[in-house]
Amino acid sequence: MKNIFLKTAALTICLASPLVQSAPVNWTNWTSSDLASANGTMGSVAVNFGGSLQFAQLAAGSMVGSGAGANTNYWTEGSPAPYTGNAVVDNAPTAYELLAFNGFSTNTITFDQVVINPLMAIVSQGQAGLPVTYDFDQSFTVLGEGRGYWGDGTYTLGAGDQLIGRELHGVIQFQGAFTELSWTSTQENWHGFTIGMVQPQTSVDEPVTLSLLGLGLLGLAAARRRKA
Repeated sequence: MKNIFLKTAALTICLASPLVQSAPVNWTNWTSSDLASANGTMGSVAVNFGGSLQFAQLAAGSMVGSGAGANTNYWTEGSPAPYTGNAVVDNAPTAYELLAFNGFSTNTITFDQVVINPLMAIVSQGQAGLPVTYDFDQSFTVLGEGRGYWGDGTYTLGAGDQLIGRELHGVIQFQGAFTELSWTSTQENWHGFTIGMVQPQTSVDEPVTLSLLGLGLLGLAAARRRKA
């Protein structure tokens, strides 16, 4: 009888525990740009970019500036997948939407509210013979890299918080709570990015959890009756 009681108690704990499921990424919906700035929304968060852009591919297929393959979906994935081939990112950036620059520039992203652990997806940072350096003001983690629109490149980490790409297609994450991110970039033909955040994780609704707990308690009661 002791074994029955212990097994039923363990079942009660398992059934009563919330079932956690990962959620997709909210990538920024870029809506306007004048090439010196860009604006968009990331879920309920307003996002602003300040810097110097070569072109911006915006929502609804609009484009500002000029670039090779205008209004092309540069967020395609091969194998290994550069954006979704990791444990954090479930969905690639929104098709077509990205900001692209090519010269030496200082870039700043601001959020109108605190964002936890923001993500940056990168397309074509550097070339095999012409690396491009992003020098961030915050530490970051490279979540993944792989075969993107322009192939499968490589990267190295430089001094401080530098990411050096040679045809890099990948995604990085900043750990912490932010209202602003800044970085400098070096010169190349063009390279692009977008910003995202993981939606809050959700669990089983409280009524469902309580129902499962009730089933577990019924199992305990049945075990006690058998013991009696």
